[in-house]
Amino acid sequence: IGNELSNQNKDVLVIEAENDFGKLTSSRNSGVIHAGIYYPEKSLKSKFCVLGNKLIYDYCKKNHIPHANTKKILVASSYDQIKIIDRIKKQAEKNGVEGATKVSKNQVSKLEPLICCEEALLIPSSGIIDPISFMRSLVGRIENSGNMVAYRSNLKKINYDGKNFTLLIENNEQTTIQCKELINSAGLYASDIANKIEGLKKELAPKTFFAKGNYFSINKDLGIRHLVYPIPNKFSLGIHLTPELDYSVKFGPDFEWIEDRENYKVDINKKKLFINEIMKFLPDLDSDSLNPSYAGIRPIIEKKEKSKRDFIIQTDSTHSIPNLINLYGIESPGLTSSLAIALHVRDLLE
Repeated sequence: IGNELSNQNKDVLVIEAENDFGKLTSSRNSGVIHAGIYYPEKSLKSKFCVLGNKLIYDYCKKNHIPHANTKKILVASSYDQIKIIDRIKKQAEKNGVEGATKVSKNQVSKLEPLICCEEALLIPSSGIIDPISFMRSLVGRIENSGNMVAYRSNLKKINYDGKNFTLLIENNEQTTIQCKELINSAGLYASDIANKIEGLKKELAPKTFFAKGNYFSINKDLGIRHLVYPIPNKFSLGIHLTPELDYSVKFGPDFEWIEDRENYKVDINKKKLFINEIMKFLPDLDSDSLNPSYAGIRPIIEKKEKSKRDFIIQTDSTHSIPNLINLYGIESPGLTSSLAIALHVRDLLE
């Protein structure tokens, strides 16, 4: 968003509580460029993921960001899962995802000899990206346009007087900043920030729940070049295989509700669960080579029903404060959707 508004010759200040960019959800994810096959038609996730997929590939090519169009194989490990694959294919077509194709067990064996399944869906527009390089490029563009990111800056209070926002910020000392437009895109902390805006009704800031995901990895080349996903479960897309740009592989994330959003320690006790899930599609897994890697936490607004879990982009039509935009629940596919969300926010401010 900061980059897009900088492109519009706006004066932009990105206020960042951490000592560097993207240290939380933005760098602790799978680094997957999603196609947009799962999300309900007309949801913000579907709209922004499908558009964001095209925008992010284009951005990567133009700005030399490390990425790869690996394609994705969504596997049915049992015959009863084939019906689910058919449903997902229909959803992908409704969402405008091009080229999703059913492939047989034998075709999968030719594409990926180590992967076992009964049938699969091949998604040609899925891929992988180096999120750190992507974010570093965006920060560089913001700074090159004369704008800045202020690190180690804790937002304490926001006041709106009907014309300007006044922000009280703590970074070694207290600083006051005034602005005409305010965008709250704070990820895990978006609801907290909204609750610091004087005059914003508390009930309009949804409760954010935290879902932790652990990742395990194998630091050698197994020869696997496609993303490999199981059928999604009740809460998430399941423990999937992501080939890295250096050809090593990682697996994850699992899904666990937590209270402490500062806990990024990988739970080694999850290794057995990971092995069981991975062996459903990679039966020859060398479990000794599987090591704990990293963990991430995603902000989730709707805890009970996954199908209703969508991004929330809240404007004055809801909260009645002009030029304030609050973004809540920006979890997966937030990375893929980021450039499309930025265009949307830009349009809302015009």
